[in-house]
Amino acid sequence: MAQIDFYQPTSIGVTEIGATQINKLMPFKTTNGVFIAGSVVNVFYCKKLVKTYTIGDGLVLTGTNTLGNEKTLTLTLNGTDFSGYKGSLLDAECTFFNEGDIEIIFKISVK
Repeated sequence: MAQIDFYQPTSIGVTEIGATQINKLMPFKTTNGVFIAGSVVNVFYCKKLVKTYTIGDGLVLTGTNTLGNEKTLTLTLNGTDFSGYKGSLLDAECTFFNEGDIEIIFKISVK
């Protein structure tokens, strides 16, 4: 039996970060309602979880969190979190709107 996917996560490509870089900001603007308790960005190396960001811990929401109003989720990356992966490509998966759904994916190239 084939698995049917009802949605496809949006890939935003590759972002680079230096192994010693501090506070690289990645803003995500939306008018959707953000699921505060379940907003998470997970970063993996070879399918092994290496870092999790949540609201209050690397992920910040600004703006009114109501449907239709513009708001920004800003992810703050620090290269020191990934210094052990220098030269590697990490996978990031973002969940912002529906608990458990991976909605945005991207790669992190650690320089």
